[in-house]
Amino acid sequence: MSRLLSGAALMVVAVLVNVMPAASAAGGFPYRLLRRVALPPAGAVHAVLFDPQTRQIYVAQGREILEYALTGARLPVHRRLAGQVIALARNGAGEILAALRAPAQIVFLAPGTLAVERRRALDSGIPAALFYDRQGKMLFVESRASGNIVRLDPNSGQPLGRVRLAGALGQMAGNGRGTLYVTNAARDTLEVVDAGPMSKAGSIPLRRCRAPDALAMDTVGRRLFVGCANGRVLVVDADLGFTFVRLPIPGGMQQQAAFAFHPIGRRGWKGGVFLAGPRAIAGVQMQAFVRYRAEGNLRLPGRCSALALVPPARQLWLGVTPRGGGPAALWILGAGRTEAR
Repeated sequence: MSRLLSGAALMVVAVLVNVMPAASAAGGFPYRLLRRVALPPAGAVHAVLFDPQTRQIYVAQGREILEYALTGARLPVHRRLAGQVIALARNGAGEILAALRAPAQIVFLAPGTLAVERRRALDSGIPAALFYDRQGKMLFVESRASGNIVRLDPNSGQPLGRVRLAGALGQMAGNGRGTLYVTNAARDTLEVVDAGPMSKAGSIPLRRCRAPDALAMDTVGRRLFVGCANGRVLVVDADLGFTFVRLPIPGGMQQQAAFAFHPIGRRGWKGGVFLAGPRAIAGVQMQAFVRYRAEGNLRLPGRCSALALVPPARQLWLGVTPRGGGPAALWILGAGRTEAR
């Protein structure tokens, strides 16, 4: 951020840099394809959401929200809404939140039944992303067309404040303590927002990262994971605003990211971040809070437009649109070996 580091902070950074090994070559991707589920010919999948309460997966495709069991079986419940669903989230009350492109609104749905409970119109521009900070209990909606990010009450949808950021905004992440981070592909930065007053708090420069888009956060270790269009993943110390790890990731154009602890079981990785691009999904293993390594990638037959980690089932769900045309499909990936939990 245009942040000034104290002498003590600089010493900490130096230690971190010195203990980091060089980026490893791509190893074995930890998930394998378990099942491919055909979808209706209704276009790309815009969102995939895991609900830990119902242990079901919600998939947004066109105007529809479809419901699946963890086995990949399609459940009879579905909901057709008034406009294209572009993002899904889950609030602290367990409700499913859907952001609609036109009409621009947030729709609150009952989990399991997907019954519409209420709607809230949006006046901040066409929504492009929705993020619920579970620890901070804050809900944000982003309009990339207008540059607005609005904080909403997660239960009523009432606007609580907004900030306008110049540039090309991407994925959002929060630290659970009132700070929101947003990638900015036009400036190669992370924009930092104080979510209380919804004001810009600064920017974190991302050196050697072209057009950052994907973003995920480990709120325990206070690490931000940034996917860059030039085939790199950066690990950023959120407290210092300093990039201390750069890993090469094949494929480039990392557009979405998700982080979870123990994504392949308690005896597997300590943590992992998975990044989706137009041709592949890549993995980064967290071995410790200061040690990470690239763990290969899995080639895809088309563009991955949405992803969701399901740690309890050791699964990764992808929405994949074939390059040569044809209907989208769900790819259900699972850990390559069985781990005791």
